[in-house]
Amino acid sequence: MDYADLEIRILKKDGNGYPVEITFNGDLEFPRGTLSANLPILTAGSGSGQDGELVFQWLFSDDALKKAWANARGQRPQRRIRLRIDEGAPELHQIPWEILRDIGEGGVPLDVAALEATPFSRYIAGPWVPGSPILKRPVRVLVAVSNPTNPQDFGLSAIDPESEFKVLEDAVAGNTQIELVRLEGPCTLGAIEAALRKGIHILHFVGHGKYVEGTSVLFLCDAQGKTVVVKDTEIAAMLGRQLIDADASAEDKLRLVYLSSCQTATRSASDAFRGLAPRLVAAGVPAVLAMQDLVPVSTATEFSRTFYGALMEHGQIDRASNLARASVMTARLPGAAIPVLFMRLRSGQLLGNRGVIVGSRGESFWETLLENIAAKECTPFLGSGVTADMLPRSEDLAGELAAKFCYPFPDDTSLPRVTQFIGTIDNRRLRKQLLSVLVGQFRKQMGLPAPAAAMPQTLSQVVEAADWARASQERFESEIHHQLADLELPLYVTTNIDNFMTLALRAKAGKARREVVPWRNTAIERRDLNPPASPDDPVVLHLFGTDDDLLSMVLTEDDHLDYMARISHDYEYFLPVSVNEQLASTTLLFLGYRLEDLDFKIIMRGLLTHLDLQRWNMLHVAVQLEASQRDEAKEKEVIDYFQKYFADARIEIYWGNTHQFMSDLWARWKEYRRA
Repeated sequence: MDYADLEIRILKKDGNGYPVEITFNGDLEFPRGTLSANLPILTAGSGSGQDGELVFQWLFSDDALKKAWANARGQRPQRRIRLRIDEGAPELHQIPWEILRDIGEGGVPLDVAALEATPFSRYIAGPWVPGSPILKRPVRVLVAVSNPTNPQDFGLSAIDPESEFKVLEDAVAGNTQIELVRLEGPCTLGAIEAALRKGIHILHFVGHGKYVEGTSVLFLCDAQGKTVVVKDTEIAAMLGRQLIDADASAEDKLRLVYLSSCQTATRSASDAFRGLAPRLVAAGVPAVLAMQDLVPVSTATEFSRTFYGALMEHGQIDRASNLARASVMTARLPGAAIPVLFMRLRSGQLLGNRGVIVGSRGESFWETLLENIAAKECTPFLGSGVTADMLPRSEDLAGELAAKFCYPFPDDTSLPRVTQFIGTIDNRRLRKQLLSVLVGQFRKQMGLPAPAAAMPQTLSQVVEAADWARASQERFESEIHHQLADLELPLYVTTNIDNFMTLALRAKAGKARREVVPWRNTAIERRDLNPPASPDDPVVLHLFGTDDDLLSMVLTEDDHLDYMARISHDYEYFLPVSVNEQLASTTLLFLGYRLEDLDFKIIMRGLLTHLDLQRWNMLHVAVQLEASQRDEAKEKEVIDYFQKYFADARIEIYWGNTHQFMSDLWARWKEYRRA
């Protein structure tokens, strides 16, 4: 499911109340509003629909905010909603935001945090890298139950670890993708830390908590099993050490802390977990699911069962949390709004799934690919799909240009055809306008302010000035260009006009060169890279031009036809000599292409047909393709078609999307290097 991004940011209170900003798909396109400082008065339990409507009306009482919400809802019904409460307004975490109820069009009540269409979380932003989604299976869950022998000394009731473990066992029964690991012996902080070092993805904690004068505490055990009070700062420091442990495999890192208070707690765990959960996220835990009140056993069991099942299916934690809440509501169980999700994942993608390898090599696929990468015998080809997090897709770009230039034909999602039409009117204006759209979208996605003056700048100039190499690693959970740069390959070939790959390589290796194929030259002479590409001096070869030279950009249908004609006429000299040799003797790794893309067809039917790909019988290629129209019911037929299409070129297919493939490759490459 494709979600739009909606962030509601509540700032520190000023004289008028709490300033609120709503951004939609990275763009602050709505005026700032104000939230009243008079917090809503809710009924006991804060779980009624009436309370949910009250909180919603309070949040959107400002006309500017109300208009922004309605606008976003009208544009995209599927919206990932992240509530971001700034550090200066911690008191707002007391509000049970999970009860938000929108009386939508037609008067139908919609519980925002219980709809699959609107995954909801409390978002914690910060300068950190959350890491890549975990692909390893089974997902290992450490179950830590704190049951000190003297709870009465602290006014606490006893906890039965057997029954608590049984509750979770029942919740995940039959799910072979989950492995429950029971913490044996006293539940000390040191015991939890030692267990996490053995490779744990989820910490499921059951115990008592409390909030005292600004500090959250958990009641754990000492070595003798007696009660010991552990502050939130100590817990956060321990988890922080585990997360940055250089010796730990990336596939064995902690991704989620699930804080479950037992039903017999003598006081609400809400204060403790409201303070503790944000601190854990700030320490580096990608996601924390905590309770803001006492949870009945039946509710906890139903929520856990649905939550873990959904998480294993698609890996999106906010979506899984919403589905679990909806399941509790459908079962008419109390306390559906009690679980609270805090996270720092903009995409919500906590876990990932490996794609399917279609081809003759089978199990040797990954071994061969990793060995070739290690030997620097791999050449990635980058298509437009690798920039989808920062730039518009080709069909979206075509649609925007078509609307601006009144394109009269129905195929307004075909960029070559739309640009062909516009280019016949004003070719220079077309190219400048396209760059303007790309720059605008990049600024949106990176949260950059509009320029102070209308200065003519290329996309590459804007990207470099924005310090993209650093900012992208903080903003995105896993950025493809940086992952590719970490492979330390000598040559990267791209059909994109941007400089993302070059900047990622410079951040990694200290330097990188951009080279351009001079396809518009009337006579291409025999030439070579000077010096040739190497891991110490990597080269990014732009096949279809760059934004630094407007005429070098391959955009229109005529551009593509002229390009093919130039390949046919000058195929011996079209590419630098060493590049021809490298492409013929390395694994070619295609990323971000679709079968119907003209860019991809020119590579397959133009460049590669003139190379002797059979000479070395290499893996030639781990190909990962995306189909713009994917019919789930006919997936096998589509896979079979891909397999037949690439049979002559001995190309293997990885059936999955770009991020899925790179997460898979990244995890395996990390393990390969460790071994």
